[in-house]
Amino acid sequence: MDVISLIVGFVVGIIAVSIAIELSWKKEDVVETCKIAKRWSISEISNPLIVAEKLKMDAPRNAKVVVKVETAFSRGAKVNPDAYGNFILGSDRALIFSGEIREGQLAFRTVDERILRNLRELFRKFWEEEEGEETTAEKSRRKGTVTVRGIAKAVVPYREHYLIRLSYEGGVIGILIDEKMELEGRKIEVEGEMVGDERPFIKAYHLEILE
Repeated sequence: MDVISLIVGFVVGIIAVSIAIELSWKKEDVVETCKIAKRWSISEISNPLIVAEKLKMDAPRNAKVVVKVETAFSRGAKVNPDAYGNFILGSDRALIFSGEIREGQLAFRTVDERILRNLRELFRKFWEEEEGEETTAEKSRRKGTVTVRGIAKAVVPYREHYLIRLSYEGGVIGILIDEKMELEGRKIEVEGEMVGDERPFIKAYHLEILE
């Protein structure tokens, strides 16, 4: 009888210990490495590395930026037409965006080291260029798709089209449109293709009035 009691007590003890261990595991906090960020700030990331298909906000001066398409906010950035994705990467975290990088855009915040490592490799791939040759990115700056924002100074006839004299932070540039528009003094954003060699201008395929 004493032996049976001993065995029963031993089994009950094992069960009790197992339950205690399971409960202690359940009480441990699960470390979140990824979560949706409805509110975020670029200032939360120091020395950011940015890849953007289209950048629609100011980047810090100490940021390294690669863009697929030039915009009014990408001045000084490297242009790489082969770049893809939208993310801001720091040493210990990253913001991955659901679309173009702009204020209010939904983002995915992560501190997962595997994801950060993959993003660093991706940034390095887009950033590094061979010296001594004109790269695809440099050709894109000279002739390719661009986005520019500025004030329309005048709209004048140009051959069978109309030309907007657009004043922006880089100077004055001509914007070619098909129909005359009352834009003088208005702030506009234009997406289009750089055409012409001696006197390049932008052939617009999308124009938005901002103010």
